[in-house]
Amino acid sequence: ADPADPADPADPPPIPKLAMLDTAPGHEPESQSTFCIATGRFQEKLADLRRRHPAETSAEADDQQLEEFEAIQLIYGDTARVLSAEGERPLVLCLELPVEAREGGRVTLLMGTADGQVPAGIIAEIPPAKLYCALPGSYPLADAAEAMPAMALEAEHLEADALALLEETLRAKAAARVEGEPLLFELATTLQEDLLVPPELLLGGAENGAMDLALRLLAHDRRARDERREKELQTCPVCFDEVPGSRGVFFSDGCDHFACGTCLSEMARLYVAEANVDSLRCPVTACREPLAPSVLKGLLASDPAALARWEELSLASCLNQMQDVTFCPRCDADGDGQRIPCIKDEDNMAKCGVCGFVFCARCKGVFHPGTDCPSMDDRFDSLEARAAGRGPDAEKARAELMTMRLLAQTTKRCPKCGIGVEKTDGCSKVLCQNCKSYFCWRCNKEIKGYDHFASGDCRLFDDEEIRRWNQQMRTVDREQARAQEARFLANFMDPEELRRQGRECPRCKTVVIREGRNNHVRCHACATHFCARCFEVLQRKRAGEHFNKLRVCPQHSDD
Repeated sequence: ADPADPADPADPPPIPKLAMLDTAPGHEPESQSTFCIATGRFQEKLADLRRRHPAETSAEADDQQLEEFEAIQLIYGDTARVLSAEGERPLVLCLELPVEAREGGRVTLLMGTADGQVPAGIIAEIPPAKLYCALPGSYPLADAAEAMPAMALEAEHLEADALALLEETLRAKAAARVEGEPLLFELATTLQEDLLVPPELLLGGAENGAMDLALRLLAHDRRARDERREKELQTCPVCFDEVPGSRGVFFSDGCDHFACGTCLSEMARLYVAEANVDSLRCPVTACREPLAPSVLKGLLASDPAALARWEELSLASCLNQMQDVTFCPRCDADGDGQRIPCIKDEDNMAKCGVCGFVFCARCKGVFHPGTDCPSMDDRFDSLEARAAGRGPDAEKARAELMTMRLLAQTTKRCPKCGIGVEKTDGCSKVLCQNCKSYFCWRCNKEIKGYDHFASGDCRLFDDEEIRRWNQQMRTVDREQARAQEARFLANFMDPEELRRQGRECPRCKTVVIREGRNNHVRCHACATHFCARCFEVLQRKRAGEHFNKLRVCPQHSDD
């Protein structure tokens, strides 16, 4: 017909573009190969249905179709959708059906290769299958011969042959339908039984796109797991509160643990403010996996200053761990933090790109090819000579000399990276926070494990450390025991009894609970003995004289 002529009223209405109408959540564009094939076949069947039933319509049939669809929606929820326009016939439906493993567990994906079957991954969530169905205008009043629905199936994990076999099963069910009986629920139940996936799913060979299919299935499993975890309650390892997963962070790039967003944000800001980026790790005690940069950027996004500070500290930490990077001593001579990184060569020569200073990366002095670096004694002698003079240079030399003397007394150089390390307490196995290597504090050798202390002359704990530890533990144990005793008694006394039995220590003002009727009280905080009636401080070894010999106060009383 000429384009200018009006449309022939006998012509069937245009076929809707189902690929555009079906925009269900979670259906990614990159996984549309099977979907496009299914909808393409379905549009062909729909066109054939429109030709066979060009203008069939029945109010009674329409009502029964809508009632059947509403019943299906009550069972399957929003996964049952109408794709055709309102009032358009035939009625076009799409029903999503969950696909589960046959034994209710995980499914191992296998790929066929020349060497046999190779595992490609393990999944717990499988993409749902989709059943496209077009109901003729006379359905369900007419029998199957006159009102055969058009159907097409999409199941991403199945190959074309398996899909064709399932569609043939559905057509057989539809052909056996009796006049007036509904069909959709029977088709759905049949599919759910036939779509059960075995524990091992063979995807075919790489030449058939098995690799792309495996990646799509793994990506869907990851998305489904993340959506499920965000809705479930999770326990934060910091505050121990139960919060929905959407209010926290899963460390998906590392250990996959969880923590609530409030605790993580506070932790990130605190460590960044303290310039301790190395402690930005998973808060689970047994894990301590470093947090991914993407996680930290999300936590600090609301604080631009903290985010910029973290980026600066991270860059500095990365540069400190690089073996061929050093810093210009002249650009940072004022100690203002203006550290200029420089690359050193095999001879430890480095040149600053800002001030042009050529220096030795080991001793930070002027580069001295062919000669050894000055020893620590030589550096002390040079500084002492400069400090003996006058003027700003002498003052600077004296300050540097005091710093070097303090560092020489309290620190040792890491045998791997050369950075100064200070040991405050603990055993002789020391961890360098810069390069993460362990070394012995006594002999300054790099070590692994504790075999070094069992087979050599170095001791894991020296005598001074043992004495310090024993003294600390004796003090802590005594104070903790007394404090715990007071807290324990307070938990089992009502407030009125606590006010009646409580006494204020005359020395440290700590409230101490009197035991029963005994007026001889000992403060758990400062170990002072005193009388609960007159509050006189009693001598520890002669406390009984106050009650027995001098009889100033009775040792036992009700008040």
